[in-house]
Amino acid sequence: MSKKSSPAPRRGGQGSKIERVADEYDLPGLGDELVSRWLGEDGYERESLRDLADRVNSRLIHAAVDDSFTLLDGEAENIRRLLIDDADVTAGMRTETRENLKYKGVNIDRLESNLISYQSVYNYLKRDRDVSRESQEATYDPTSSLEPIQKLANRLRAIVRNNIEKWTRKNVITDGSYDVDVSVWITCQHCGDRWSPATFLDESGCRCAHDTESPGPSTDTSVDVCPDTKTRTETEKK
Repeated sequence: MSKKSSPAPRRGGQGSKIERVADEYDLPGLGDELVSRWLGEDGYERESLRDLADRVNSRLIHAAVDDSFTLLDGEAENIRRLLIDDADVTAGMRTETRENLKYKGVNIDRLESNLISYQSVYNYLKRDRDVSRESQEATYDPTSSLEPIQKLANRLRAIVRNNIEKWTRKNVITDGSYDVDVSVWITCQHCGDRWSPATFLDESGCRCAHDTESPGPSTDTSVDVCPDTKTRTETEKK
């Protein structure tokens, strides 16, 4: 594993796209953080090039809308998904997202031109920073699975919140102050005990004595839309 202390000389005097957007959006230390996250150093877990690109783009979205409105947890990730990287996003959904951002005062053309790809991250790490990481035996850390669960919950929260805003604009619902809460629970089908995913891991699953032939745990996902609207979905894993 190698990591040089300073960037390699810039090519053509212009620098990489990573450096340019870091300067343009006032994100000091972004390059050093990408290096540390890619190598898994300085207290960070290793991240893939795609994860790093997603992270940078979410930061850019936060910076781009900062003067226009405040984003809740998960909203930047949902905007990124709608703008660039999800196969299930239709052209209509993408257009609506762009128009909504324009309506709120965001320079969407500038933002979209500055969003990066994983190839941009690769070029920056390999060419501008000249870093590489040695292959190492993979060790499974179960707690690493909690982050994508939280990201999905945040994404669902942002989707519901965006729908509430759309329903309000189109006079489908009464205008008011609404909040969205998303929680994920794991339920033992034998004894009925419930845990959050993190607690479920800490407890090493359910400790009740049950027949090994009985069904396994089920997931119970509740979405509460305050003050008086509640959506609830349940999915069972068998």
